[in-house]
Amino acid sequence: MRLSLKLNAIEQEHLQELYDAAGIARDELPYTPQFDALCQGFQDRAFKNAEPEQVFAALLKYVRSSTCSSGETTNIVLTTEQTAQLKDVVRRHARAGRILPYSSEFDSAVKDLQSVAKLELSPRDFWLAICQLQGRYRRSTKRAVPAPEVEEDDGE
Repeated sequence: MRLSLKLNAIEQEHLQELYDAAGIARDELPYTPQFDALCQGFQDRAFKNAEPEQVFAALLKYVRSSTCSSGETTNIVLTTEQTAQLKDVVRRHARAGRILPYSSEFDSAVKDLQSVAKLELSPRDFWLAICQLQGRYRRSTKRAVPAPEVEEDDGE
């Protein structure tokens, strides 16, 4: 695990702008071309030679959520045995209850799951499986909200 970045207000603003421009929800961003572009843009703007793990941790720490809603992600289908193995692998490799993408712990967890479960997952699919395991991709149901009743004014 690398040291976290300490950003001043201007660098935080740059990171927020880049995140908003990416147009993808934070949990869906790792291992995408948009995240690679965000990292490169951040390095160009802030003149920091930051690793992707550090940029993602800075996103979690400094960036406010945006209006980017989660899009359609591929649902990773795992058997109950594979899900149990995934939980065990994440528990073994997580630091302080978290596992960040692009970290050495994450890479070790991917290799560990591949050897234990005999399952070939890309880092992106592994990340999505972790998010799915933790319930981050629960779709909210659309509720019909009744229109507020408007009282008519009689002029009295």
